[in-house]
Amino acid sequence: KYFPIMGAAERVRLALWLGEVEFEDVRVTQVDWAELKGQTPFEQLPVMSIDGGPYIAQSNAMLQYIGKFAPKLCSADQFLKVQEAIGLIDDFERAFRPCIGLALEPEKLGYGIAPATVSFIKGSPELLETIKALREAFLLNEMPKYCGFFSAMIESSAGPFLCGAEPTLADCCLAPALERYTLGYIDHVPKDALDPYPAMKLYLESFKALPQVVAYEQSKS
Repeated sequence: KYFPIMGAAERVRLALWLGEVEFEDVRVTQVDWAELKGQTPFEQLPVMSIDGGPYIAQSNAMLQYIGKFAPKLCSADQFLKVQEAIGLIDDFERAFRPCIGLALEPEKLGYGIAPATVSFIKGSPELLETIKALREAFLLNEMPKYCGFFSAMIESSAGPFLCGAEPTLADCCLAPALERYTLGYIDHVPKDALDPYPAMKLYLESFKALPQVVAYEQSKS
């Protein structure tokens, strides 16, 4: 169960499709969430129920569980490489998190609650300018660094995926993380943000061309 967006559950959905594991993809509306929230372990989504059992939380825990049913997504001889790649992808996503948090909950990052930033409240010109600068700095500094790491990983494995010729749990994490920068819905992040990184564009195209991923995309229409 998750909201009808990519978000934290997309890696789990993709792993289930690639692993050909049957599941029910429940898209939770905001109205439903008000009732469901108190039933979840940590008052957050996604959650997974296995054979009608209690809810399990945390997308990475779900990902590893899926690996047990679809060992081709994380074979024993590739386990460390797959886990290393997932850790790097989590670092990549963590690097962008302040760019989102500052827009959604600036007070949790200290803005608007201290005298020096008292005018930096949600929606204020000062905060909006800071968000713009932060996202532009991410594209200038963090994006090339991580795309370089991922490109080197693909080249080392002989590709076209992070750990070789076949997709793994790591690719279920990286593909949606990269795709967000091509959709144009994030302010100050243009749809062509990946254009300077042709290896990443080719990687994403290879992943999205997988039959299981094509089928998943068609299931949403």
